[in-house]
Amino acid sequence: PRSISNSEDYKPTSIGFKPRYIGPSEDEMSNEQREIRDAIVASRPRTGLTGPFGPWLAIPAIAQPSQALGRACRYGTSLSFQESELVILLTGAKFKSHTEFDVHTGEALKAGWTMTVIESIPRDDDGFTFENIQSQVIPKLENERQKAITIFTTELLLNYSVSDETYESTKKALGGNDSVLVEITSIVGYYTYVSFTLNVFRIPSDSKKK
Repeated sequence: PRSISNSEDYKPTSIGFKPRYIGPSEDEMSNEQREIRDAIVASRPRTGLTGPFGPWLAIPAIAQPSQALGRACRYGTSLSFQESELVILLTGAKFKSHTEFDVHTGEALKAGWTMTVIESIPRDDDGFTFENIQSQVIPKLENERQKAITIFTTELLLNYSVSDETYESTKKALGGNDSVLVEITSIVGYYTYVSFTLNVFRIPSDSKKK
């Protein structure tokens, strides 16, 4: 893996992507699209209409619930911000979404992750395997919650489900509530959707549409 000691050494891999489509222009927007755009920008004053939101805005019936689901997955779960960012990075890595990984590297650092952990997540072709996660990522995690979340997320991403053993062991490690597994599964699902959108439309991490 790349040798990265701190955030200043991290070189985003999606800057310079030439977007295929970033959503409707101001002149093309309907009143409904402008209202949704304004609501998204108001809830994201620092980043504006970045990432998948531009393409989604082309279809208001998709943009509105997508925004709400994203907000719920990001801010409305019992997981810590740090734990959520781990799930998001694993998802971005699995689906080779350079933009998702670039953006959430910054968010993960703010949440308390080190570049040592972030750089241990395999992103190369065919590198995202359970064996590589076990050998490269798991040893760098600090507690059983983080390890359980990583194993559950990795198995879900690779097998599209999890075994009974993984289900029960993760549930136990996270306090015995099935609802936490609903949260992890929802974050994986939402950021899979985000990854696909970013990949298809080649949205760079430095895009910003006001």
